[in-house]
Amino acid sequence: MFKVSWDRETGGVKLSSLVGKDTVNISPRPVFFEELNLLGLDKLGWKYPECKEPLLWACNKEYYYRGELVFEAKNANIYDKATIIFQPGKEKLKLKAVDMKKMLERTKEQMFLCESEAIEFIRDTYDTYSSANLIREKHVANKMDFESLAERQEKKTKQKMAIVKEDCESFDIMPLSEAEKQGKKVLKATKIDYFLASFSGGKDSQVVLDLCTRALPPDAFQVIYSDTGYELPSSIELYDEVQKYYHKQFPTLKFRT
Repeated sequence: MFKVSWDRETGGVKLSSLVGKDTVNISPRPVFFEELNLLGLDKLGWKYPECKEPLLWACNKEYYYRGELVFEAKNANIYDKATIIFQPGKEKLKLKAVDMKKMLERTKEQMFLCESEAIEFIRDTYDTYSSANLIREKHVANKMDFESLAERQEKKTKQKMAIVKEDCESFDIMPLSEAEKQGKKVLKATKIDYFLASFSGGKDSQVVLDLCTRALPPDAFQVIYSDTGYELPSSIELYDEVQKYYHKQFPTLKFRT
């Protein structure tokens, strides 16, 4: 796992396997001009462009600009505005947007490794549970319940049992500890009806959806969006945009609300 640190030149963040003086203990989130407007910074003397790029970063309620803590937002809730507490000398700043192009160029190798690891994890998880479905279907036809067999073995031996796949494409049941010791591929015995990518419209689910479309065939999973009835109009609009975008690339990918 890479450490996150400030990139003072670009105004962004960088990834490193080493801990340095600029390493951040909490994952920072990007802050855009709309948030600064909401906090009233435009009325408190700050100058900044209304741009698509982030302007600074927040760790909880602490806000950082090019690696420096510039203010804290305290006491904010649904009824009361935040109290802005500036660091000395930071009462009036003129901000530049994060140089995203340069920031991404500097982190492209680390990002490639992160993406590759995530895609491999998604594929392995899908393969594991897909194999479980095949096992169940095969043994249901033979009137044998593999899960029940494993449960009976557990009761007899008082050990956690695992279904493993052998090199010859056959399956076996053995103690989980022994399977892990031998490096066997442990198969999940739960029946899966659908493979779902949960989509909320937030930045994390956007990334997960992108990774799933790169890791799996579009007809191997479905995208599910939960409309609670309290969604903001912009969230619904974004969900519609995402559907249109991915349907152009993957016509068979199913979206469900």
